Amino acid sequence: MPNPALLQSLLPHTPIRVLEETASTNLDARRWLQDGAAHGSLVAADRQTAGRGRLGRSFASADGGLYMSVVIKSDLPAGVLTTLCAVAVRRAIKKLTGKNADIKWVNDLQIDGKKICGILCEGVWQGDRPLGVIAGIGLNICQREFPEALRDIAASLYPDGHSPVESARFCAAIWQEIFGLLPEAPGHMEEYRLACVTLGRRVYWENAAGRHAGIARDVDDTGALIIDTAEGTVALAAGEVSVRPFDD
Repeated sequence: MPNPALLQSLLPHTPIRVLEETASTNLDARRWLQDGAAHGSLVAADRQTAGRGRLGRSFASADGGLYMSVVIKSDLPAGVLTTLCAVAVRRAIKKLTGKNADIKWVNDLQIDGKKICGILCEGVWQGDRPLGVIAGIGLNICQREFPEALRDIAASLYPDGHSPVESARFCAAIWQEIFGLLPEAPGHMEEYRLACVTLGRRVYWENAAGRHAGIARDVDDTGALIIDTAEGTVALAAGEVSVRPFDD
């Protein structure tokens, strides 16, 4: 698991909880926030037994990864914070490994077309009063193998199973980048757009109105994907797009 002493030394003023295993660091951070956790509080774990991704999907959370959630007390919407976290993780990876990660709208980071990181930002409320947002990040550092369903789409930074960088250093670097970018938001969006491989491509998506296709042209400052379609321009604020045509 992330070395607690090293992590605390790198983030000396940050409330931190480090676990070997947990159901979900987002759930842990949510409960902590409801109990009064401070802005910037951090939960990190070596593995999750019930990790969650967007749209209610499970998130593979085996040994060899870093699973972290941070408490963000901000008026910024979750969509903006998701894009901000993506830029923060990209910067941390570059700083510590020299590797360039691409961003797939809205919340995935990839290397060579395979997913290495997922992000899930969730608002927390107490009645009708917003308490803040939990930003959950799962980074594949040195997993050797993935479940069969993920083998063609997921990868690790160090697929041989040996990382020269301790997970605590990834955790601290990501935290530092997030909170360094927050005061400038949405200033991070230019970097997000430059790294977003979804832009300029034909994309496909489904919603209650049916199936749709168009060309992804931009990401606005709220994190919405701007798509040109035959019917006009669409701003897709949530959901998932694919670059593969529908399988009928």
